[in-house]
Formats: sequence, C-alpha cells, structure tokens
Amino acid sequence: MKHKQLLERLYAEVETVILNKQHPVTGLLPASTAINNHGDYTDAWVRDNVYSIICAWTLGMACKHQGEEHKSDELEQATIKLMRGLLQSMMRQAQKVEKFKHSLQNGDALHAKYDTATGLPVVADDAWGHLQIDATSVFLLMLAQMSASGLRIVCTHDEVDFVQNLIYYIASAYRTPDYGIWERGNKVNNGKTEINASSVGMAKAALQALDGFNLFGKHGDKRAVIHVIADAISLARTTLASLLPRESLSKETDSALLSIIGFPAFAVGKETLATQTRDSVLTKLGGNYGCKRFLWDGHQTVLEESSRIYYEHDELGNFANVESEWPLFFTYLYISALFDGSEATAKYYRKKLESLMVKVDGIGLLPELYYLPLENIEAEKKNPRSQTRVPNENVPLVWAQSLYLTGLMLDEGLVSTDDLDPLKMRRRSTRFIKSNIALVVLAENDTIKQHLAKYGVIAESLQDIKPMGVISASSLMEAYAHIGENKALGLTGRPRRRVQSLATSQTYEINNKVYLSLSWLQSEREDYRRFDTQWVVETLTQEIQFIYKNWLSSEVAVFTLLVDHRNYKVPNAELLFATLRSYQLRNEHEYVGYASANLAYRASRVNSLSIPYFHIPSLNSQIHATAGGEAVLQSSQLEPVAAALLEKFYTQSDIITYRKFSVYVNTHKLTDNIGINGAVITVKDLIRDIFSRSQKVNYWLLSRFCFSHLTYTLTDLGDSLTLLAARNLSITVGDNNHTEIKVDQSFSNATYFESVRQLFPDLLERTLVQELISAIGSLIRSEPNLFDGLHSVQLRNFMLLCGMDKGDAEDVSMTEWLGLQSPARLYKKIRTILTSRKKVFAQGINHITPYKIHHNESPDDENPVLSDAMDTDWLEWRTARGLITHFDANFLKDIWHSLMFSQTLVFNNLSGGSFNLDCKTIRQSMTPGEESFAHLIDQLTHKLYPAYYKSAVVEALYAYTQFCINNPQVRFQKPVVFRDVLESAAVRYMNERRAQLSSLGIETDLTIFMQQSPHIVNLYVTLIYAEITQPY
Repeated sequence: MKHKQLLERLYAEVETVILNKQHPVTGLLPASTAINNHGDYTDAWVRDNVYSIICAWTLGMACKHQGEEHKSDELEQATIKLMRGLLQSMMRQAQKVEKFKHSLQNGDALHAKYDTATGLPVVADDAWGHLQIDATSVFLLMLAQMSASGLRIVCTHDEVDFVQNLIYYIASAYRTPDYGIWERGNKVNNGKTEINASSVGMAKAALQALDGFNLFGKHGDKRAVIHVIADAISLARTTLASLLPRESLSKETDSALLSIIGFPAFAVGKETLATQTRDSVLTKLGGNYGCKRFLWDGHQTVLEESSRIYYEHDELGNFANVESEWPLFFTYLYISALFDGSEATAKYYRKKLESLMVKVDGIGLLPELYYLPLENIEAEKKNPRSQTRVPNENVPLVWAQSLYLTGLMLDEGLVSTDDLDPLKMRRRSTRFIKSNIALVVLAENDTIKQHLAKYGVIAESLQDIKPMGVISASSLMEAYAHIGENKALGLTGRPRRRVQSLATSQTYEINNKVYLSLSWLQSEREDYRRFDTQWVVETLTQEIQFIYKNWLSSEVAVFTLLVDHRNYKVPNAELLFATLRSYQLRNEHEYVGYASANLAYRASRVNSLSIPYFHIPSLNSQIHATAGGEAVLQSSQLEPVAAALLEKFYTQSDIITYRKFSVYVNTHKLTDNIGINGAVITVKDLIRDIFSRSQKVNYWLLSRFCFSHLTYTLTDLGDSLTLLAARNLSITVGDNNHTEIKVDQSFSNATYFESVRQLFPDLLERTLVQELISAIGSLIRSEPNLFDGLHSVQLRNFMLLCGMDKGDAEDVSMTEWLGLQSPARLYKKIRTILTSRKKVFAQGINHITPYKIHHNESPDDENPVLSDAMDTDWLEWRTARGLITHFDANFLKDIWHSLMFSQTLVFNNLSGGSFNLDCKTIRQSMTPGEESFAHLIDQLTHKLYPAYYKSAVVEALYAYTQFCINNPQVRFQKPVVFRDVLESAAVRYMNERRAQLSSLGIETDLTIFMQQSPHIVNLYVTLIYAEITQPY
C-alpha cells in the first residue's frame, strides 16, 4: 500500500515537472522556463534532456513492477519520444558528424542544444561552445541502458549507422579538448577548449556500454550491432587515470567528476582513484547548499560582471569562497551512496536535498543553485561556510529534480540498482579480469615452419590453417572504414586510423569468413626497427604486457605473429625464436601460452562484420608486394662512384659508407639518372637499394639516413603524437631553441611534419626525432607513471641525454653517434633517462637543500651523471638535470605561496631575453593545484639555457620558496631577477675564497659558482635573499 501511494505521488510530480513540459511534436524538454540575464533556458539542451527523462524511465520501471501497465507504457513512450527527438535533431546534422570525426575541430561539432519546438539549431556554429563530448556521450550511454531495459529507441538501419558514427565521433575524446559540461572550456570562459576528465570519462562509459550491443534488442538483426574498437576504450581509460583527480588544465577539480566516478557512468574501476576524486571534490568544493562547480567559479555570483561572458584573468581570485553552490551534486552523491549500499550516507544526502527544496504548489523543487547576497560576501570570505545563501530563480533545475526522484525510487525499493544499470556498468568497471593470451605463431610456408621447429617453436603454415584466413592490421583498418557507411546520410565508416593491439587481439568473421589478425608490429609499411631483433623482442614483450593489463573481455586474447621470408633470417633472429618458445611453454608468464589457430579462434571474442562488396587481399600477395624494397641493383649497372658504394658496401663500416653516401646523395637530385648502358636508375632507386641492404646487416646509421630521404614515417608515430597531446605534453625543439612544435588536433599531423622539416634540416636528426617521439609514446602507453610531473618534451635535450655516454669519440658527431645505436639501445636509453628522472628529480628539489644530498641507490644506473655522490662533477650534474626539468606538486604549491612575497619574478638568460611572472595576476587567476600553473612554470624555465644555468635557476627558485616559508614577515620590494641573484651569490662566494681559487684563470665567478655542490649554491643564494628583502 505504501508503494502504491508513493507511486501515485511520484507520478503526479513527474507529470507536473517533466511530462507537462515535454513538447508534443518533438518530445524535447526545455532546460527550464527561466529567461534571465544569464540566458534563455527554454531551449532543449542534449545533456539536460537526457538527465531530465531518466526519472520518467525509472518511474516507468517502478510502475511495471507494481503492475501499473498503462502508466508504465505512457512513461516508456515519453522516454522513447524524447530520446528519438534528440536522435533526429542530431541526424539532421549528420554532415557535422562526418566532418568532425576526421577534423576534431570545434566548428564541425554537433550542436549542444536545439529548439524545443522544432528540434532545429538555435545558435550558429561559432556562437556557442557546442563541442561538449560529455553531452553526446551521456546520450549514447543512456540510449544503451534504456535499450537494454527493453525500450526500442532505434528503429531503422539508417539510425544504427548514425549511432555507429556517433561512436567514431566520441572515440577520440581522450585527446580532444572540448568546452565540457559547463560549456565554457577554460575557467576564464575565453573560448579556449581543454581536455576535460568528465568528458573523457563519460565517453569511456558510452564506448564500453555500446561495444557489441544490439540496438534492436538481444535477439535483433546482427546488422544492428554496434562495433567499438577496444583500443578506444583503453585510451579513454588511461587518459582518464592520468587526469584524475583533476578535471582539466585550468580546473584542479570539478563536481562534474561525480557523474563519472558514480552514476551514471561508473567509468573509474580503481576504487582508490574514485575515492581520491570524490574526496578532492568534497574537500575543495563541498558546501552546505550543494557543491561548487569548480574553484573560483563566478557564474551567477553577485560579484560577476554579467555584461560580458568572459572573466578577466586578475578577477578570478575575487570569487574565492563565494562561488555558487549547486544542490544538483548532492543528487549524484545520493544515488552513488545507494549503489554502494551506504545507508547512512544516502540518508544524509536525502535529508540535505529535502532541506534545500523550495515549495511550489505543494511540491518540493530543487533550485539550480544557491548564491550569497552581496551583504554576506565579506563575512563569507573571512569565515567560509558561515553565511546564509539564497536560491536563484531557476526553480526547478529539471536535471537535478529528475536525479533526486530517481534516487528516491531506488531508496524506497521501487526499483533496484540492476534496473538503473541493466548493462552492469558498475560491476564491469570494478571487476578484475584474469586475462589469458593465446600466442599463435604462423609461418609463411613449410620451409619457414621447419626452420622454426629447429628452434623449438611450434608453428602452423598459412596453408595449414585454411579455410581460416589472416588479416593484416591495415586491412582490418580498411574493413572498419566501411562499418557505419551510409550514402543516404552522407556518412563514411571509421576514419582510417591505425588499429592497435587490443583490436588485433580479437578474431573476426568478415562476410562469413574467419580471420586471425596480425599485430600492428607487422605493418606493411617500411620500418627499419623490425630488423633489430632485440627491439622486436622488447616490443613484443611490451605489447603482450599491455594486452594483459588492458584486456576487458572475458574471452581469450589472441596474439598472432607471422614469420615470413623477410624476417626469419634477420640478424640474431634466434633471440626472437627463443622468446617465442619461452612464451609458448608458459615459462615467461602463466597467462601467455601456445595455442593453435583453431583453438585460439574458438576461445576468442569474435567480431562479426558484414561488409557488402568488400574484398580482403590475400596475405601472401601483400607480403610479396612489400618485397619491392629488396636489394636488386648491380654495381655493373651504375656509374663509377655509385658502383663503388655498392661494391664496398659489405666490407666498409656503417659510418664510412654513410659519410660517402650522404656526400653523394647531397650532390645529386633524387631524380638524377645514374644508370649506364641505357639503364634508367635514379638516385632514389639507389637509396632504396642501400636502405634494404642496411637493414639486413643492421647498419643503423645508413638505415635512418635513407629512411628520412625516402620520406618514410614510423608506423606508430601518429599514435605517439596523439598520446603526447592527450597528456598535455608540449613538444619543443630543446637545447637553446624553445620553439614549440604543434600537434594537429586532427590526426593528419601535417603541422608537426612541416615543423620538423623546417626545424630539423639534418635528415639523420629528423629520423632520430621520429624514433624519440615513438619511443616516448610507447612508454606513455606502457608506463604512464614515468611522466608524472613532466610538462614538456624537449627533443634535442633528450638526444643530448641519450648521447651523454658517447665518451671522447671526437671524430664522431653526437648525431652520428646516436644514429649508430640500435633502436633497442636507443629505446632503453630513453627509458633509463625517464626512470632516472623519476628516481632523482622526483625528490622535488629537496635534495639540494643544505646537508641533505640525495645519494643514488642503484649501482647499475646507466646514467651515473644523474646521481649526486659527493665526488660528482656538479656542472655536469646540473647539465643533466637541466635537460629535463621536473616540478612536483609540493614544489609548485610552494612557488604559488611564495608569489605573495614579490611583485615580479624574472627568469632571464645569460645572453639576454627575459621572461617575467606577474605574481599578483597569477595568484588572482590560477590556483596552486591547477595544471596550467605547472605548465606556466615549466614554460618559463624551459626557455633558459645552457642546461646547467637552467638547473641553477631552478635551485635559486627553490631557495626563494623556502626563504619565503621560513621568513613570512619579509617582502621583496623590487623584482626578483634570478640571474642577478645567482651572480651576486657567486661574487660573494668568490670574495670569500679568492685566495684559494686564484689559479682558475679566465672562468667567470658564475661558472665557478655553478661547479659547487647544491647546498653551497643554496646557502649563498639564501644569503642574497636576506640582503634584498625588507620587513613587511
């Protein structure tokens, strides 16, 4: 009886608040009836509509449980009508989806809101922050959940194709800056987009929910199944983990994150990270009337200048502690507590929400927000959470009301958590999947199969596994380019972007034929690294570990490796064969072992793709098509100098041949004919031939030089660039050139290639830059923690660090020396540099304080220059340390705190060029924990050179922060110029030791000072600070 009465009351409320406002034609809802100086809320926002109809969907299920079939049907149809209204509004903009999935440009985005009565656009493309990936994602997520509950929302194949394209639209969320849930991008609201964790998390949930989901129902036509590339989910998940508990560059945290750590997204599987994020939100943003959206949010405060939509940088600090509080966020906390089974917490938030309601016609309604009246502002600033707030006139915020009613029905037992989460998103995100990987080794033919058998490797030939086929990663990419294709809507399929390990570890049934998929490692594209067996072994190991860590399916992952005539006789191939045998016998890991092709297929996840008129080329034809790069030229066909290069190729060393060949190539055009006796052979043909020979004998210097001359790019370069972009890592040239290399928002990377061509004219250096970025991208993917606290990648600095153990080989340049190293060795060096940075630099700067020198713990560290034993050459130590700078969270907080002690901090180079930090403006516009503050400090310091001087400036900056903490009663009246501070400290140090150091010749005081230990530098710099401050 109690349930019946409650149901009646809830039905009346939902009818009044939701259904009566639903447009009879479009099915859309206005966000509110309010029109005020903050905007016209009568439009239909995508996000608000989805959240607003959730309570009608929930009530429909509750009515069904109570046998109220008529009401249930009415509520279900209202839900379907709204979701279809949104779908149709978006489908009218299909051309935007088509453009955006390729360009990722703001102007190509779907609109965030539509006219409630017509479903048509209401503002121009450039008149609103339309790119809101979380809105599109929450629509897709709830479309999946509602369909799983039994509603039929998608009715035609055209609609299925459109939804498939929406998957492509959100698949790049992990690296796409958007305007986010508050439609403003950067917190200054200046139109600058950011990568927002709340958008990435919602996209991750939507991708996971729709992966393999049939929109027509459990037993519907297979044509209605949605296909999601597994790597898109993984990229969103890892990017989300690197962002949390932050929201974006300009926002330390945001209450919107509550929607992704709990209902509806359940996007964070790691409980400790979810708890850390929730605690961060409640600690920094929690209030008596709800949560603030983010720190220093001026929206609808009485201090806000409502005549403009943006804020001045130096006014943001005025909003500290007086930001509006939104009851909306208590609804997320209420529902999440119910999902977690936390009765006391749920009771607390229910009571809170009910106390915040405004009664209208006898119904308790939740206002949009509570703000501080002008007369309470000063008192609140002095004593936060002490003053009374009042509701604004936007009552109710339908989105908040809907979530409260949904929580209430769950709380009262009218529905269960399974009703609200039929796809088990919460369980799926938290469950541990014990991955198993089946290693299938294939041989191109019986000869290679027998060769492998000599090394104990069990293999099947391509003939053995027929009628099963094998598809390359590039052919699989081509197949997906047709999934979702729809001529009537003007839609193509998935953009032609490389498919990665998780996608190639599934098996495929394409047009009723079964295929195993080869890894991207076996791309048809030219890649000299594949001739380095050690690199192949290490990359193979890394890929297998990556699959194990990121596999989300309960089925077995299948790693298929094909050994063909191109790679079975590369130098040291036996290393690869030994590794394969060890994996097959489960000696390496218990989760990887041998499987036949047939067994692997039966145990795997099979993706069925139906692509009319699509033909997959035979693997044998692809293998032989790429054999065009084989060495075929004879010296007898070439003019004398070129002929001599070929004749002596196998008897002269890599570097000698490289030097002769580079001179030869540089004095010719690529199109010059160098053939004799009527043969037409161009210089480019010779480069191809030398490239083929060089790879086979592991002449890495020549291989890299030819690779660049032939304008090839490494297979994984594009993906590495996108991962750098996703982590907000800027790429600069480095050394004494701090030019930033821009990475396109789209995947063309055209801007990057043009920048590299101009900034790195040396062809060998150009290839090394590619290899460096590919290696860094690979490490971001496999060991993201190595990049904590790193904000920029300075390419030449990395190369200098890689070459620090070159020794005294003066006859070999640094670039040549690096070019001589094998890809595996170079990769290992980059990893060692990052690991050493993590070990030594991650101490913050603490180990440079007086009497506290950090000793390197690892005796086998490949970079001894990074350790700081007492006999260290401190100038060399500073050089190494200055090549990669690191600022940990505590150091950054100290820097931010110290800004109140000075008006300006000046970072200037020895040769001139000065970079100023306006302390007051920064303290008023950036919070200490926001990532953009860390980026600012990084930018100011990475422009300094040489590296040892940069390191000394960072030491002086650290000493400045500690001086401010230890002397709170003083202030710097004049700008703090770090070069002047270091020079004054050097003069003081030298004056005290001049007699002892008289034999040092022409070295400057500063150079000698920088050869001293960190605690000496710290001590003298601190003495200078004491001299130039005044009491406050």
